[in-house]
Amino acid sequence: MRKAFTLFALLLALICEKATAQDRTITGKVTSSEDNLGIPGAAIVIPGTTIGTSSDVDGNYSITVPAESKILKFSSVGMKTKEVELGASN
Repeated sequence: MRKAFTLFALLLALICEKATAQDRTITGKVTSSEDNLGIPGAAIVIPGTTIGTSSDVDGNYSITVPAESKILKFSSVGMKTKEVELGASN
């Protein structure tokens, strides 16, 4: 019985680790298509969630995305909102 419990606990720990390891961090830079300069304060969100971030003064951002998320939405005051499909890269 003790061996079975130990094996069960080990398998449970491995499953929990796999479940949390599916998140990934996406980094990038929000730029204007007109002059290619960074856009500070742009909002980057995962549609349908409360997960989001904003770009820094140079337009750089970093966001942790769950594995099931497929799209990032970018918006900024005075700019057109854009949705970008996530690929396999970060």
